[in-house]
Order: sequence, then C-alpha cells, then structure tokens
Amino acid sequence: MSDKPYYLAYENRYRKVFKAGVERWGHLPNDEILVPVLTKWVNDNQLQGKRVIEFACGEGAGGEILSELGCIYHGVDVAPSAVEKSRKALERYPNASVSVLDMVNDKITGTYDAAVDISGFHMLVLDKDRNKYLQNAFNCLKSGAPMLFLKESYRTDAPASDKIIETIEQWTAITGEDYVTPQLKTASQNGMNIEVNIPFVPARAKNKDGYIKEFNDIGFIVDNFVETERNAAIQYSASIYVRKP
Repeated sequence: MSDKPYYLAYENRYRKVFKAGVERWGHLPNDEILVPVLTKWVNDNQLQGKRVIEFACGEGAGGEILSELGCIYHGVDVAPSAVEKSRKALERYPNASVSVLDMVNDKITGTYDAAVDISGFHMLVLDKDRNKYLQNAFNCLKSGAPMLFLKESYRTDAPASDKIIETIEQWTAITGEDYVTPQLKTASQNGMNIEVNIPFVPARAKNKDGYIKEFNDIGFIVDNFVETERNAAIQYSASIYVRKP
C-alpha cells in the first residue's frame, strides 16, 4: 500500500486533465451558485478588506470571486498543479496569494477573519483526517470568525455517517467503489468537449446530523445548513455555515 495520502489522487487527476488540454476542471469564477452565495456571505459578515483563507482552493475560482468582492485572499491546496493554475488566475489581484499546503498535516500560519471551503472537506474520508482538517481551520480563525463549507457532498442516506472510518480500505469495502480503474470523463472547453480517462477519487458524503456533529465536536457553532439545488458536479450537496465562538 502506498504511504502517500489517498487524497493526493486529486493531484494525479489535475495533472491528467491539464495534460489533456483542459483549462478548468473545477468551478468557474462565474459559477451561478458560487457567485451569489459568496457575495451574500461576504456582505453579511462585512468581509471587505478582511483576511479570508480558502481551504482546498483548487484552480482559483473562489479566490477570483472573493478578490472581486474586496477580500484579502489566501488560498491553500494540497495539489501543486491546481495551486499553479490558481496562482496564474489570481495574478491580477494584488491582495491575493496562494500556496501548496496539506491542510490535514500542515498547520496554517497566521490568523484569519473568515474561511471558506468549496467542495473540499468531503474529499477527506478518514475520521482522523477530517478531524485534523477541521481543527486546523478552527485554530487559524479569530474569535467570532465565520467559515462557509459550500457545495459539500451530502446525502440523507450517506453510508457510514455515524461510523468511524480508519482506513481507505475500510471505506472502499463499505462503498464498493473502484478508485483504481480509469473511467471516461468529459470536460467542456471553449464550446468543445475534451475526453480524459481518470479514476474515480475518494470522497465521503455525510448526512445533516453527521456534519453537524463533526463541527460541534471541534468547537464550531453551526448557524445554518442549506441543501443545494442539484448540479452537474455534485448531484446532492449542502452549504454549511459555521462560526468560531
């Protein structure tokens, strides 16, 4: 078994899709869900001119939106290929920065006025990883700071929402998913479709009670839990609004 974390499969995915000619695999900066939700969140919490960190920033769409909204932005992601894309996307914003960071095992330096995670938290499967990720986020926030978990995979019948998952092999046995065999996926690029063969990557949905317990156990206060309308990227997802006391 590889000693590399299972979530580094996302770096392998980014490399393959970029090599195939795909410019953006994830979200776009004009995403019809991200833009209004982030705009309202920034305005409601008066985050203009404030330091906002994004966990699992991917290719930088969230950073572009938050920078346009006037935030002092820093994004972190475990995948170097994604971080490089994000860095290029954010070049025109003087108050934006991005860096490679394992959000599970590497501590965040500095403190922030707010944090956001867009479809990142659910990529963590093992309970110990999820706990360390949330603790890292909690520790880097100022007292009273909000955090938004946006487009997180959510199912009312999510497998093992209340079960401790200790190994990726245990999770694979529960879900029956194949995380090895490449599958044909299609990305839209300038009106054209680009096909690429990539394996399915591990991800773990939870139900509402499962998510809320995780956040409460770390010390977050859950302000709101909103089911997201179905979308092509994640058919069932939720936006979870939390706050550090």
